[in-house]
Amino acid sequence: MLEIEAVRLFFRKKFNGLNKDTLSDVAYFIGISHDFGKYTTFFQEKLKGFRDKNDPLTYHGLISALFAFEVVNEYIKVDSRNLDLENKSPYKFLPLLAYFVVKRHHLNLDDIEQDVDAKKLFDAGFKYISTQLEDIKNNIDKIKEEYASLFDRTPLSKSFEGIFDNLNERYGKKVEHSEEIEDLIGEIDKSLYFLEKEPKDIIYYLLVQLLYSVLIDSDKKHAGHVRGIERKELPDDLVERYLKMPEFKAENKSNINDMREEIRKSVLKNIREPENINQKIFTITAPTGTGKTLTALSAALVLRKRLKDEIGLRYEPRIIYSLPFTSIIDQNFEVFDKVLMQLEDFREHESEYLLKHHYLSDIFYKTENMEEEKDVDESLALIEAWESEIIVTTFIQLFYTLIGYRNKTLKKFHNIVNSIIILDEVQNIPIKYWKVVETVLTGMGDYFGCRVILMTATKPLIFEDGHYKELVDGHEKYFKMSELSRVRLIIDSEKRQIDEINIEDWSKNSYLFVFNTIQSSLDFYDKVCALIVNSGMSYKICYLSTNIIPKERRKRIDAIKKSIRNKEKVVVVSTQLIEAGVDIDCDIAYRDFGPLDSIIQVAGRCNRNKANKQGKMHLLNLINSSGKSYTSIYDPTLMKIVKNLLE
Repeated sequence: MLEIEAVRLFFRKKFNGLNKDTLSDVAYFIGISHDFGKYTTFFQEKLKGFRDKNDPLTYHGLISALFAFEVVNEYIKVDSRNLDLENKSPYKFLPLLAYFVVKRHHLNLDDIEQDVDAKKLFDAGFKYISTQLEDIKNNIDKIKEEYASLFDRTPLSKSFEGIFDNLNERYGKKVEHSEEIEDLIGEIDKSLYFLEKEPKDIIYYLLVQLLYSVLIDSDKKHAGHVRGIERKELPDDLVERYLKMPEFKAENKSNINDMREEIRKSVLKNIREPENINQKIFTITAPTGTGKTLTALSAALVLRKRLKDEIGLRYEPRIIYSLPFTSIIDQNFEVFDKVLMQLEDFREHESEYLLKHHYLSDIFYKTENMEEEKDVDESLALIEAWESEIIVTTFIQLFYTLIGYRNKTLKKFHNIVNSIIILDEVQNIPIKYWKVVETVLTGMGDYFGCRVILMTATKPLIFEDGHYKELVDGHEKYFKMSELSRVRLIIDSEKRQIDEINIEDWSKNSYLFVFNTIQSSLDFYDKVCALIVNSGMSYKICYLSTNIIPKERRKRIDAIKKSIRNKEKVVVVSTQLIEAGVDIDCDIAYRDFGPLDSIIQVAGRCNRNKANKQGKMHLLNLINSSGKSYTSIYDPTLMKIVKNLLE
């Protein structure tokens, strides 16, 4: 059983327009109900090896779900706070949601209608419920005694015994056919019927995700004896102190540093404005290379402190920094690591402050007294639940939780509540997902107090004007300033094959070539290798794409940046991987035709720090040997729009 304080602790967070005491009670009742079916002797015999694990009489999910429905249903009726919960949305549907969450707690979530379908319930073993209930009666006095302590100090402390009577009365009849189930689950079915008649509101989806997440994460941690992690404080001026360090200044010399500082001050001024404390969606729109990463972290730290002090949060919000690709996570994580190194106890409690999470990240949670070899399971439990102050992760990890149904990915949903979510390179979210992303992020802000910062040089229209606050004052002007006239776009509209690419000259130190497909990038890589070898030129040739394992990719990116910094001769051949956040700075860039934001992003990897008066980017129109364009990976309508714009 889960401890009441472990569940209630979570609900000390802020919920907008929702009674958190009611949610806390329901989450607790779900917690003490979800393993009710384990009281049967059938389940206990399975644990001892006396009964086959596939024996339907040992299943505990369905009977526990029915028990959870009765418990929460009784709670809603008791209504000790005089809130009239039986007649108020969304509370009157909490018994149904409790049933659904408990029934699926060892499975992935599914369409709730599947779990209130008589035929499917019959196939899932409903006919064994009466036998299981009859077996439980043999130990009912002992069971009631245990639940007496669990219901103590709750609104059901004096009425819980009636729940057991209801359970037997409703579901204790023997079932031979699926049609007989319809009458038994009438209350559950009726609740679903009226829920479907309700006005469409994302709150029901969010409540399922929340209650399911709290249950499965608490359950797994309780079963695995996973230690509790204390929240850490972060000074809101950490980034400012870091920017003043001599080491940072030595490594970040640029002709546009004044502009970077101006943008950063504008963002911090706006994030501190009193009227913006209740704003849920922010944007930071600024040209590539203007220091948005550290600016966003600085803004998040300031906002985190304000939300605790002014909104009254018990804990400062977690900061979730999300990026589209694993290839650029390490780069940003290293920056944050350097910022946090200013904290005296950072290395002793590293993962409690800063966590990196994607499918290839480290599986060890780094903190005091955690032995890597012995504590792998505990580490995974803490990492997958995002038990940290700053989490650097991928869009996949974030959105598979916000818009997901899998047990494994939903363990961390409850820790996203009240968080500050930073979406870097947000233009990489495909257009077809914009509406669902907007709906879910708006819901997370409206109901669960999240703040979202979208960050890009090419802002997609995910949110309409008026639904967000731009943090960079007069952001349009920065795209027109002479200081940022770094790159001239040269459009070559003539169709060419790979071996017909005309390279203007080889007088520069660094060249970047970006292709739409892996095959076209490999074809050019072979061509340029032969060209350089045959001509006797001394260029290093570096290849980057998703077909290179991430560890090697990271190594190559570091080598490229070092070569460019040392003004060595280097040629980089890549796919779209290079477009989002890979902080390299080449003299000349070539790119195959593609979406406008992709063109702009590649241009941002040319003369990025304005070391030259002006860089050049050549836009090509490449075709294969059959005369077909390599742009087939993009939406043809989008390509037509870009073509018309460029004309």
